[in-house]
Parts: sequence; C-alpha cells; structure tokens
Amino acid sequence: MTDRPTSAFVCSMIGGIITLFSSLLSINGWFFMYSNSGLTFTYSLWYVVGFADFTAVEALVLFVIGVACGVLIIFGAVLQHSGQQLKVKNGSIIVIIATIVGVPSTYFGMLIGGILSVVGAYVGLTWRQRDVAKPPTSNR
Repeated sequence: MTDRPTSAFVCSMIGGIITLFSSLLSINGWFFMYSNSGLTFTYSLWYVVGFADFTAVEALVLFVIGVACGVLIIFGAVLQHSGQQLKVKNGSIIVIIATIVGVPSTYFGMLIGGILSVVGAYVGLTWRQRDVAKPPTSNR
C-alpha cells in the first residue's frame, strides 16, 4: 500500500474543476456584456485594479488564461496523487502558481475553488512520505 496525500489531491482536484468551470462561465458573461454595449464593455475588476474597460479580444485572452490555469491546477493535482515526494511538491507548486495567475480571469475560482486549491497546495507542500515498515523475512 502506498502513502499518498489524498486530501491534497481531492482539494486541488475539486478546486481545479471549479476554477475551470468558473472560467467557462465567465466567457459567456463577458461576451454578453460586449455584445450589448457596442465596441467595448465595462467589467469591474474590483479585487485587482478597481475598474477597467475590456474589449472582446482582451476578454478572450482572460478566458484562455482561466482555462489554462484550471487545466494546470488539475494537472498539479494528478502529480500530487503520485505519492512520490518530488512530484507531490512540484504538483503543489504548480497548483499554487496557477491559482495565483488565474485570479483575475476566474474570479479566484468562484472563491471556493481558489480556497480549495490553496489548501490542497499547502497540504501537498507540507506532506512527508512515511517509511512503511517491511515485514521481517525469515531465512529458513
């Protein structure tokens, strides 16, 4: 039986799915606002820059960044599930970086996705592989 950080995997995977889902939902809202307002639409990034005007191309770029970050979070979660110390650490680093980069384009993963991703990355970074005691063998 292998020792794996299952809680880190589950938190990161659910956070990645929610982040991916939130980026897919956001593109619909951005283009709906764009189509109803003429050349540009106004989108409030109250948690990043206060107030900004985006065109459809910029909205598409944010969508692509959001989808890429969601996919990277899921990829990092799969690495965390490997059970190897280096892969778990690398997967956790990928999860935390993708979560931070994806903040403006995914609404911090609808908040709960971002929180779950950060918790999963923290658990993965602090996880240590246990030495599994091997049963003694007899030389009969």
